[in-house]
Amino acid sequence: HNERLKAKYGEEVAKKMRRREMRDDKFGPKPGKEKEDPSTPDVEWWDAPLLMNGTYEDVDEDKCNLVEEKISVYVEHPVPIEPPAEAPPPPPQPLKLTKKEMKKLRTQRRQAREKEKQALIAQGLLEPPKPKVKISNLMRVLGEEASMDPTAIEKEVRKQMEERQRAHEDRNLARQLTPAEKREKKLKKMFDSDVPNETHVAVFRIRRLDNPQHRFKVDVNARENRLTGVCLITSDMVLVVAEGVPKAIKRYSKLLLNRIDWNADVETSATTSTFDKRHNTCECVWQGIIAKPNFRKFRVEDCELEALARRTLAGAGVEHYWDMASNVPET
Repeated sequence: HNERLKAKYGEEVAKKMRRREMRDDKFGPKPGKEKEDPSTPDVEWWDAPLLMNGTYEDVDEDKCNLVEEKISVYVEHPVPIEPPAEAPPPPPQPLKLTKKEMKKLRTQRRQAREKEKQALIAQGLLEPPKPKVKISNLMRVLGEEASMDPTAIEKEVRKQMEERQRAHEDRNLARQLTPAEKREKKLKKMFDSDVPNETHVAVFRIRRLDNPQHRFKVDVNARENRLTGVCLITSDMVLVVAEGVPKAIKRYSKLLLNRIDWNADVETSATTSTFDKRHNTCECVWQGIIAKPNFRKFRVEDCELEALARRTLAGAGVEHYWDMASNVPET
């Protein structure tokens, strides 16, 4: 690691970076904008009644100040708390019909509509429809009237046919969706989720991200899929954290794991070896569900040191993602 820093930044800069990294490893990162997790209490509720002063300082290697009256032979089983993002029970499914039964129902509905229409015509509440005359049934429908002036009758018939065709096209046009409705339907199809309170997370580890085309795809596709998260680029590895709805996570995972050729040729600097270029890989470290997203948007950050990457993750309360990716064995 030290030799790589020397080759990339020079000896003086490498020494400063190494001293800073050793200081962060010893004393921890400098206090910054790290947000504390409000869900982590100072004392767990099941330990509080047993501690004399209500803090963990009562229990040490040298002392053990406990309220012994609270200790008994009984075992307390806490009441299970429902998780905030658990899926609701599925709604009752309608009875599935066979194709023959669906065809029979459609026929019955059509016959009922026709009977209702005939009843209104018989009562004089609805005007009877004009005969549907076409060129093929012209003589059969009109009879002697067609023989008297065939040219005028044919002209009238063609006019009626054009009116019917125009009315048919108008009905189709009225049923069509507007551009805004089409856009809304497409977005609903792409980003709709069965459980609205769930946020799916996927953590990926990439060996290198030197190819600018790959970096562009990782960034732009995350934004187009409305994902939040971060892409941390270090000299040892690249960590990608993506948060979003299940459909978007599935599309993004397919892009990183299947569609992108991570071994594509790219002009690299002298610090990138042929071995790294040839064996560049991307793998999914972890995938799961959380109650709410930890990031506001997706961004790409270049971190010279591992401590800087950890500090960025600690600010969102997900520093353990880096440990998970670091502990995955090389393939």
